[in-house]
Amino acid sequence: MTKKQLGKPIHIEGQTILHQGDNEEHHHFEAAGQLLQLGETVYLRFNETLDADVPVTYKIDGPDSVRISRRGESQLTLHLIAGQRTQNVDVTPYGKLQLEAEASAVQAELDLESLQGTVRADYRIFTNDEEVGNHQIRLQFYR
Repeated sequence: MTKKQLGKPIHIEGQTILHQGDNEEHHHFEAAGQLLQLGETVYLRFNETLDADVPVTYKIDGPDSVRISRRGESQLTLHLIAGQRTQNVDVTPYGKLQLEAEASAVQAELDLESLQGTVRADYRIFTNDEEVGNHQIRLQFYR
């Protein structure tokens, strides 16, 4: 019998800023979540509750690499690496949408002993080489 990996409880506060054309949207959220460490990789899991409960996972591969997965009506996974453009997919009820994410900054600072840290990312989203959004994420977690 295998034992299921249990995460450590944490509190998460986050802010996202989205720029699309002349519009700017700010979203702030707080959530109870879990931190799980497997080898060198750290996972932050929580439910985002902006419009509906959406499971979100931040997979932190290193200080400048984060994968963000959102599993709501659309199934989005973004791989953000500082200074790079990555290929990503958003699976919507209408089909798959190919996206590119270009991160100008990604910074993960973790203190796993005291269970606290921050994740920051500034990135642009492209479809068919056309910029469709400019995003900023600011996330902090603590015990």
